[in-house]
Amino acid sequence: MDRNFTLLLILASSVASAQVDSVAGPDLRDLQSSRNMAMGGAYEALGYGAETIGGNPAGLSLYKRYQIEATGSWDVPQGFGFGSLAVADSTNPLSMGISYHFATFARPEGRTFGHITTVSLAYAFGDLIHLGFTTRHHVLVGPKAANSITINAGLIAKPVSWLTLGFSGHNLIHVYNPEITRYFVASAAVQILGQLTPAFDLRMDFNQIVAGQVIPRLAYHAGVEWLIAQTFPIRIGYQFDGIANHQYISAGVGWFSEGSGIDFAYRHELDGARGQLLSLTLKLQL
Repeated sequence: MDRNFTLLLILASSVASAQVDSVAGPDLRDLQSSRNMAMGGAYEALGYGAETIGGNPAGLSLYKRYQIEATGSWDVPQGFGFGSLAVADSTNPLSMGISYHFATFARPEGRTFGHITTVSLAYAFGDLIHLGFTTRHHVLVGPKAANSITINAGLIAKPVSWLTLGFSGHNLIHVYNPEITRYFVASAAVQILGQLTPAFDLRMDFNQIVAGQVIPRLAYHAGVEWLIAQTFPIRIGYQFDGIANHQYISAGVGWFSEGSGIDFAYRHELDGARGQLLSLTLKLQL
């Protein structure tokens, strides 16, 4: 009897250790522009806005432009928010972008304030292959403080004019901080008749180890953008995050002319703390 009870306890503890722990609210992977937020976080293969600086840096060289973006986001129930400013220049063969984010979020141990500075470079081999590289500096003030530098790298392939495929690695230099983890993203986007753009990102995390074995965790991001009269975009998205154990739906609208404009997004959490995030992005293209 005692032996059976002991085996039952071992089995129960093994199952419990393999479960995915929830992250108490949004994290640094949520530092996205309003367009990306509205499309469920499926943005790494799009490459149009300054979001490429912190996403897949190879997207910087997809479109020739000089762009300035400012974004502000706030999730009232979760106490998560950030403001950012980004500048991207892809008018030269070597494209470059720089961004700064100030973010704050709450954890059970206390509130964290983050300063994130990102510099990205990209180079295109014709219209087919784009390569990008990022250096990122984190300064986190709070229970899990950090002052670290890490790198991202990305590849984008455009085999035909209407299809974009991407792959990127984030935080490739391990800084041993639970708020700055290594992950990888495979992405795809399709342009249909210049008006409809579905996109999909698959985020992969290999940081969880149970009984000496790596347990892969995945997050699925899907979104669609419909561009009306080449001026008014309408966006919807869905995100199932099996890494942080959250689930979201999102939507947004915008207006732009010759690359400049404004985007608005709303993201609603379907479980957990019922997060309600509002996001606004202003962009100027020269």
